[in-house]
Amino acid sequence: MNNSHNIFEKNIHDEIIFLLSDIGNFFNKKGDLIAKKAGLTTLQWIILLNIARDPNLPVVKDNDMVHPGVLASEIAENRGVSRANISPIISTLIKNKYITQKDHSTDRRRKTLHISQKGMNALKSIQEERRFLNDRLFDSISKNNQSILVQSLQHLLNTVSGFPHEEKTDSV
Repeated sequence: MNNSHNIFEKNIHDEIIFLLSDIGNFFNKKGDLIAKKAGLTTLQWIILLNIARDPNLPVVKDNDMVHPGVLASEIAENRGVSRANISPIISTLIKNKYITQKDHSTDRRRKTLHISQKGMNALKSIQEERRFLNDRLFDSISKNNQSILVQSLQHLLNTVSGFPHEEKTDSV
């Protein structure tokens, strides 16, 4: 095989992206097993954690809780997805009584999301296992390296959240 036509070369940036993607896939699979014990999917679990304002979730833009509850648009922005992507999940959580929806305090056209007692109980029921597995995962990495990893990942998240999400087209 002629290597002059090979478009691939070892690249640390590509390697990091693939590692992050594979780690994310692993967490989704493991998360589904844990979340299932509370009657949730991983995505529902993550949205519940957003509504419960888990302080460990990365927040792209902190609104300093200018209103009670959480807006669906805030969750979408913080997760880096469109509101249309999370709307069906939110509808299911409302239907299954894990969260409630209320009128926004200043804008009646908007609805704020609030965790219900059932939702809080679901989160509590899997919190111990979540903590155990996360602690076990990071036991082999020094506290200093964990801090460096968090800072690096936060920097990457801030950088990528500033990238345009629309494909630019050439005008003819």
